[in-house]
Amino acid sequence: MVLTMEDFRTFQPKRDTFAIFGWPVAHTMSPTLHGMLFGLLEKDADYIAVAVREEELPEALRLAAEKLCGINLTIPHKKAAIPLLDEVDRGALDLGAVNTVAFRDGRSIGYNTDILGFSESLKKDGIRLRGKKVLLLGYGGAAAGMGYHCARAGAHLYISGRSLEKAEALQQHLQTCFPSAKIETVSRRHIPKDIQIIVNGTPLGMTPNENKKPLYFLPHKTEYLFDAIYNPPVTALMKMANPHRTVTRDGTYMLVMQGIHAENIWFGAEFTEIQTTTMLRRVYGMMAAKRLHEVRGKQNIALCGFMGAGKTTVGRKLARICGMTFYDADVYLEEREGKTIPEIFAEQGEAAFRALESKCLRELAAKENCVIALGGGAVLRPENVEIIKQTSWLIHIDPPLGRIIKNLSYSNHRPLLEKSGDKNAEIRKLYNARKDIYHSVSDVSVRSVKVSTMMEMVAKSV
Repeated sequence: MVLTMEDFRTFQPKRDTFAIFGWPVAHTMSPTLHGMLFGLLEKDADYIAVAVREEELPEALRLAAEKLCGINLTIPHKKAAIPLLDEVDRGALDLGAVNTVAFRDGRSIGYNTDILGFSESLKKDGIRLRGKKVLLLGYGGAAAGMGYHCARAGAHLYISGRSLEKAEALQQHLQTCFPSAKIETVSRRHIPKDIQIIVNGTPLGMTPNENKKPLYFLPHKTEYLFDAIYNPPVTALMKMANPHRTVTRDGTYMLVMQGIHAENIWFGAEFTEIQTTTMLRRVYGMMAAKRLHEVRGKQNIALCGFMGAGKTTVGRKLARICGMTFYDADVYLEEREGKTIPEIFAEQGEAAFRALESKCLRELAAKENCVIALGGGAVLRPENVEIIKQTSWLIHIDPPLGRIIKNLSYSNHRPLLEKSGDKNAEIRKLYNARKDIYHSVSDVSVRSVKVSTMMEMVAKSV
């Protein structure tokens, strides 16, 4: 729900309500993010977005203190709100930026969760900053928060960007906060070759300009690369990293932890590691669905792969996390025909089954916002591949053959495996005949079927 200031003046909350103020604010993910967090906590609360112009901020904050339990602030209000609040946390005051406000006992208190979200991301990856040479790209609000944490943690910080004047202004500000910290500014041409950690706080590489990047190369000794951008989850800058030498992290976890810390500030919410992981999966799922439609121009996700690869199991979980409808193409065909696949094979033969399969795939491909688990032989026909790829992003589920054999050992309903007395030999024969086809027709292949890994890879692939 996005309200205008006129709407907000007459708005009367029916339960605990939180909001984000900004201009513009229609693009924000905060209502969705906090709605999911409320759901994990089973908290009966609402979260709204309010479009607030700069000159309307004093009135908006006064009304918020009367009607709301807490708010987030985004552009252009992070700095302007500080003199309007009763109290400001030390970190937010040092940065000169507030993005979270709590209302307690008639007082408004400001915080900055950018710092907290960034520090949690480094902690998750086991990154220690003390004594490390860190290159900070950018000097805006997000970059300032990350630079603040780096300086506080004892890093040797280098700040770079298109405007050295703005980089020097941030350097001077951070030096005031931490007089003994090692902080320098450098042009992109003079970046030290022994930089160990790179932190990107610029918007270069963000959708829709995904090919842009703030650097032309990464220093050879780069161990860790953090990019605060979360759309796309793999930026052009991250693609430059050597996966054998440099660990990378996108901004999704930072986004989630910012939301978690805001709710902790507002009402003392505590999230378990399992809840945090669940939330991260859901955000990756939401991002995958968003990018599927907006970037790839596709309505659906289709899963192909050998029988027993786990397409149905993965598909159900993927659909649930992405908020999509799941269809098993084989089950859809059986329900449509009123017969099992083995019965169709026995009565009509494989050719008749394949014709029915193509007919059903046309019907499924015409649906929207769904995940479709294809039969193991569906993509063997070019006609089927063409049908599916018109509307679907095709993902190949490709677990090790040993796992497939183990999965199929529990199944007695695979007509194509009953041609010889040696089931495992038949599996290997079919698998070897099909594996190159799966790779050639799919848009991406995913080796792991672990849900957390799968969600991250799917979000990044689309």
